[in-house]
Amino acid sequence: MAIVKRGNRYQVKMRGADGKWMVQAASTRREAEQIDLEWRSKKSEGYFTRLSLKITVDEFYRQWFESVSAENSQSGWRTFQAQYYRDYIGPVIGRFPVKNVTPADVQNIFVEMTKLGKAPQTQRLVYATVRKMFGDAVENFQYLAFNPVLKKLKPSVPEKEAPHLKLKQLIQLLAHVKDKKYGTAIWLQTYLGLRVSELQALSWTDIDLDAGMVTIRRAFIRKTNVIRDYPKGKKQHSHSIPVELVELLKAVRPEKAEGFVVVSPDGGGMLPYRWYNHAIKQYCKKLELPRIGTHGLRHSASQLYLTHGANKEDLRELFAHSGMNVTERYIHGRNSNLERVAKVIRLF
Repeated sequence: MAIVKRGNRYQVKMRGADGKWMVQAASTRREAEQIDLEWRSKKSEGYFTRLSLKITVDEFYRQWFESVSAENSQSGWRTFQAQYYRDYIGPVIGRFPVKNVTPADVQNIFVEMTKLGKAPQTQRLVYATVRKMFGDAVENFQYLAFNPVLKKLKPSVPEKEAPHLKLKQLIQLLAHVKDKKYGTAIWLQTYLGLRVSELQALSWTDIDLDAGMVTIRRAFIRKTNVIRDYPKGKKQHSHSIPVELVELLKAVRPEKAEGFVVVSPDGGGMLPYRWYNHAIKQYCKKLELPRIGTHGLRHSASQLYLTHGANKEDLRELFAHSGMNVTERYIHGRNSNLERVAKVIRLF
């Protein structure tokens, strides 16, 4: 092993079991010494004995996908992982030996995606997949000493304001659709800020109209066509229902309140995402409003709550976001304040 100074940086070098040198850069001498100490310890434990394997990225992906991915990932996400590898990762680095992949090789994945016209958001999803793969190659499989998918390679996404309706426009839409096809769905999503997957899986048993409370327990996953017994974030959450929505739900509640709250107008089955999303756009077009879709309604819900006194923490609670950085995208206290806001919302 050796520590070599290169300009203002340092390199930690170690000869692997295959006779080739492994190199990792460090910004300070102290950091280099820590890496060197860790490598020496791992080498004494036999950590690097498998580095001489000539397993390719394609071979490793199949092994990883069948084991680690199968145990830790949701079925819908696994489907996307397979697609990302097939379309973007494998064609660039699939034939490379795992131990030879460099950060520059990883960067080429995103260069090629850019040439194909793929959006930064898609590139970030691919980044998450390939970083997870190589992270497990280090931690679980011990094929590598460090992850070549560096954090600085994560594609940046330009921030832009999501399409949504202002409060007056939202009132206009809600008044227009109240007694129309998909009207109840639009009211529910607006007043409760629901994801469309949560709206589709919402059952009458999740709603207590006497107490004015709703509990978000499930989500419908379109990719796999199943109802998952927990919403996004894996945490069930309850909220107060604004009075105007309570009155609407009491009016449309069937005598035997069972099954889904909103269903297909054509047959009573699950609310069809495609036609529901299309209907929202058509209503907006007719009213000469910005043509938003289902996610635009969720963003519009933030306008509804903010204008009635909600703060950032209230919105995070309402939308069940994992962190405030996600909530920031919806902004153009705690649950007690959110409950207060829900009780004062009046549009009509």
